Amino acid sequence: MKPVRQADVAKAAGVSRGLVSLALSGSGRVAPETVERIQKVARELGYSRNFTAATLASARSTLVGVVLPNLRNPYFESLVSAYQNEADRRGLLTLAATAAGHLGRLERLLDQFDQLRVRGIILVTPDQDSQIYQSIAERYPVVAAGVPLTHELISTVHIDEFKAARLIAHHAVDTGCTQVVYVTNDQTDASTRYRLAAIEQETDAAGLQLEHYTIRDGRLGELTSREATCYLVQNDLMAIDVVAYLKASGARPGIDFPVMSYDNTYLAENPQFLLTSIDQEPAQQAQLSFDLIEANRQVGTERVVEPRLIVRASSRNLARP
Repeated sequence: MKPVRQADVAKAAGVSRGLVSLALSGSGRVAPETVERIQKVARELGYSRNFTAATLASARSTLVGVVLPNLRNPYFESLVSAYQNEADRRGLLTLAATAAGHLGRLERLLDQFDQLRVRGIILVTPDQDSQIYQSIAERYPVVAAGVPLTHELISTVHIDEFKAARLIAHHAVDTGCTQVVYVTNDQTDASTRYRLAAIEQETDAAGLQLEHYTIRDGRLGELTSREATCYLVQNDLMAIDVVAYLKASGARPGIDFPVMSYDNTYLAENPQFLLTSIDQEPAQQAQLSFDLIEANRQVGTERVVEPRLIVRASSRNLARP
């Protein structure tokens, strides 16, 4: 008779093989009722654990999986670089892949990370419901970067969006603005909503009028320069398009009105644009993310990073001394 394998127990219990392995090894990351159910099925099938194989399998991997929404935004490139540097410092290795908003692709990525028995997983601005990550978070430390997730097993690392919005609002007032036009794409994911809520609160507190302008299908449409108006753009990548568009219409960004954005990537430093931009401190976010993975806590923990506003020519010339 063939020996009963963990795969057989998993099939009979209706769970993944990885969850069976954790449950039978006494991992605290599995709910007690789930452990009890899996152990009951294992006993009924006559499963006997191979302790030599178990010892090899329980060795901690040096691989950390990173799931990105895309690679178009230079900010994600900055984050990946920060993760790689932090991994190098700890003798670990990162494996980054994109989900591009496709649920099926995300599920395949998580399954492949599971098969590789990664040390942990970092989800950059995840756009799926947190319950999607329930199964993987029971087996590995999972960190969500860029937005708080309401899930007891998932840790989060993100900037203080309200502090960032406050820095922007105060600088807009210093430049003499009475209105802020917030320019975004047409995405409605959790990170976009969270940032918008912060901007709404802090511009209102500063006595600024706020208009939300959405770019649809990559077209800027009727965006025009206005007196006493600050243009705040969702990220540096979009901001350079906004600046180029307004310049083409005869406006003078940084002279006639301020332009600000988020991410402080190499695009913001480009001499053609010199964007005032929020620095999200990717190196600090990476350090905190790896700290949480190494801690391997059974309950999700939140870490908040202080943002910085890097003021450049796109708004500096208009600011009051």
